[in-house]
Amino acid sequence: MLETLKRISEENEAGFTFNLLTAAPVKYGIVVAYQETQDCFGVSGLKKALAHAQKHNNVVGGWFNSQNGKFYYDSCKVFQNRKAAIEFGKEQAQIAIFDLTNLEEIKL
Repeated sequence: MLETLKRISEENEAGFTFNLLTAAPVKYGIVVAYQETQDCFGVSGLKKALAHAQKHNNVVGGWFNSQNGKFYYDSCKVFQNRKAAIEFGKEQAQIAIFDLTNLEEIKL
């Protein structure tokens, strides 16, 4: 799975959200990263995010930070309910979450 996620991140420079169980991209819902995988980048960061995701919600996300030129990885949880996603995001000390359905960043 590590090699698959590395390939996906190379093919999706702007970012991605991937379900490990279905082996498919997540295209709908509101994605919130876990605080435990904040600041994960490079292969070691991907390994940490993957290990966390396998123990939790089986979703890994990746995104490119244009300010520092690094590609970050997160273990994520996907919500259908905006209020619940915002609550969880605040609990996880996130500054923003992402609505995949509407392609909208939600600042917290």
